[in-house]
Amino acid sequence: MSGAGRVSGAARGAWTVVLALVHLLGCYLGYGALFIRPAGDWDSAAIDGIAAAGVFLCALGTLGLLLSALPVRRGILTRWCLLPPAVFLLFGVARLVHIEYAYPVV
Repeated sequence: MSGAGRVSGAARGAWTVVLALVHLLGCYLGYGALFIRPAGDWDSAAIDGIAAAGVFLCALGTLGLLLSALPVRRGILTRWCLLPPAVFLLFGVARLVHIEYAYPVV
């Protein structure tokens, strides 16, 4: 029997390390986007920082989905590996929408 269709542990390990680093960065940006609160409507520096963290979280979620799609399609990783980047993307978009409505630019 040939080993052409088999997945090696090295390939799985390499993808796991790369995606784990992307997900750790996403957790850090998610914390900045979701848990930091501005002091008020006048705190434009915090609002801009939260919006920037939300944009970066969306970009990282998209990058994570793109990086996860190939190994999931080839059977190296399971479909559950698509969940964290999708959640990052969802939280980033939700936070950007919330900032837009809670602190409108006048």
